[in-house]
Amino acid sequence: MNSITLKGQTITLSEQLIKSQSLSTEDVATILGLHARKLALYEELETAEDFSLEALGRELREVEYALQRAWKFPQSAKYHRFWEAPRCACPKMDNAERYPSDLAIVNGNCPLHGEIGYE
Repeated sequence: MNSITLKGQTITLSEQLIKSQSLSTEDVATILGLHARKLALYEELETAEDFSLEALGRELREVEYALQRAWKFPQSAKYHRFWEAPRCACPKMDNAERYPSDLAIVNGNCPLHGEIGYE
């Protein structure tokens, strides 16, 4: 089975999508590794010192782009659900309603995205 569990969270990849994207076993392993990193970053965000949050937010964004590349999708921030990250102070309901959209709403006081925005 193409899934990974970390700290009680399970990510299961769609077999249909794996086939439709013609992904190799190595591609699937890469995607699972990236999901493991994303879940680990979520855990790090829970306890990180405030000064490191912006850097962790940037790394999380890079993992999202790497996942898009690994799935052979076009890279676009409008498909990142950035507001779901722990300690993100960006409006959750507003962004969820707009998803996917180029019109994301970023809280200027968000410790992850406030200074740098989200693109």
